[in-house]
Amino acid sequence: MTNAHGKTRHIVLAAVLSVGLIVAIGALTNSLDIQNFSWDFRYYIAMAQDGFKAPLASPFAYRYLTPLFVYGITHTFGISIEDGFRSIAYLGAFLQLIGVFLFTNWFTRSIKGAYTALVITAFSLFNVKFLLFDIYRPDHLAYVLMLLQSYFAFERRFLPLLVTTLIGLQIREFNLIPLVVYLLTFARGKDRTTFIREAALSAVGLAAAILLPRLLIPVGENLQFADLSRDGILRVLLAPLVLTRDLNFLFSIVAYLLPTLMIAGLKETRAVMQSWPADTRSYFFIYTGLVLMFSFLGGTDFYRFSTYLFLPQAAVLGSLAPRVPNPVVVITGVATFIFNRIWLPFPASDAGAYLDFYGAFGTRLNASSLMRMLECLALISAGFQLRRLLPIIGPTPAQPVHDSQ
Repeated sequence: MTNAHGKTRHIVLAAVLSVGLIVAIGALTNSLDIQNFSWDFRYYIAMAQDGFKAPLASPFAYRYLTPLFVYGITHTFGISIEDGFRSIAYLGAFLQLIGVFLFTNWFTRSIKGAYTALVITAFSLFNVKFLLFDIYRPDHLAYVLMLLQSYFAFERRFLPLLVTTLIGLQIREFNLIPLVVYLLTFARGKDRTTFIREAALSAVGLAAAILLPRLLIPVGENLQFADLSRDGILRVLLAPLVLTRDLNFLFSIVAYLLPTLMIAGLKETRAVMQSWPADTRSYFFIYTGLVLMFSFLGGTDFYRFSTYLFLPQAAVLGSLAPRVPNPVVVITGVATFIFNRIWLPFPASDAGAYLDFYGAFGTRLNASSLMRMLECLALISAGFQLRRLLPIIGPTPAQPVHDSQ
């Protein structure tokens, strides 16, 4: 079998695995009761029904692209708003998982690593399961674009990166990150004239993509946590001083990175990252830093914001997996499945039960939150003990494929 045939076979298998996981997770997931709760989804549904004529609020009005896709689907095919959002949710889940597989395999040159990253991402509660529960969110396509943007960044393909960034900013603000990181890392390695031209084009493009929707789309409410108003600035300044909020933020990050913390220790993770080229390490460090900043200032749903760490986690897991014994990989996957309650429906009785299902919400800290934190720490400790019995084997993996740039 040729390498091309082997790659095609694995892509087909990854696609089948992605579909199987999504169908299985969907079967285990209930649907959000939009009559019993009143969350962000009401603004996205209104835009999907009435476009910009609907009552609008910031920042939801500026994430208009997904609702407008649904608006187009429903008017073209005559399906319901709910079915329009659901079709986007399932398509986005599939593209995200197959995208994680393709990106990780390309980055690490490891099929085992790519499959590991795919499964771990599928079992991360808010990457797939939550978006099959609350189908009205705009994030479905944001993850796919983040993968594509990062691929263009590593390939030093500026114009495709810029275009996908401008599109992504109409879906989620997190899609700003890859372009900014590219300018701070890879672009600086180009000649001065090229760097200045790319930075100037980025500034003009980003100004248009960010400012024009905010100037042209009328909103009746401002629900942003951080903005340039007096209250918004005050919230930003006071947020780090609220200890319960800080603790939930920290927990959301540790909980999301649980698979990495179980599968390898800091020494092994550091060794893998040291094997990457310097600009690659810089890319992921700055990317992670910006995700953390956006997450902390994004509001209260820390558990949803932490999902944008899926990219560095996929790169690290994909690099580590070839050296990790298969039982450790399998146990880590099972632990991720269990910790993220993939087999359970989301509580629909009341908002409190729903918020306690995962934890890490705003300043909400109670006995349920503490039990979740202890569960997370217990699994990390179990991973440490497992690695003592089945240590990582083999030398540090080769440098990523894009090092030839």
